[in-house]
Amino acid sequence: IWRLSIMANGTIAFDTLTTSGQITGGTAKSVDTDYLVTGSAKAWVIFSGAAIETPSGRGSLNIASITDNGTGDYNPVYTNNMSDADYSGSLTCHSQRHHNMNSQTTSTVQLLIFNTSNSASDTSGVRMVAIGDLA
Repeated sequence: IWRLSIMANGTIAFDTLTTSGQITGGTAKSVDTDYLVTGSAKAWVIFSGAAIETPSGRGSLNIASITDNGTGDYNPVYTNNMSDADYSGSLTCHSQRHHNMNSQTTSTVQLLIFNTSNSASDTSGVRMVAIGDLA
C-alpha cells in the first residue's frame, strides 16, 4: 500500500514504491522510500585511467568529472555534494592491484591505485561507489 500526495508546487510525495508487474523468484515487489534515500549508492563511476591523460568515464551516477592528478591518482568530482565527508565507499580495479579511497570531502574523494610492487599505477577497469547522504 502506498500513499501519493501532490503538493501545490508540483512535488510528488510517497512512502513506498510498489510494482504491479510480474516479479518472480521471491524478489520484493515494493521498496520503502527511506531505503532509496539512505540505503542506495549516491555516486558511482567506471573508468579507465590506463595510459591516457584524462580518465574516460564508461558509466556514472552523480559524477561531474574525473581529475587525473598523475599516475594512479584520481579525483571523481560529485555533481551533487555529499552532506558530510563521513560517507562509505568502495573502490575496485582491474588486475591484482592495491588501492584505497583517501582524502574524502563532500565534493570529491581521492582514489589511489598501486601495482603489486606498491608503485603508483594507471589501470583500466576502475570502479568506485559512494554511499551516504546527499547535501
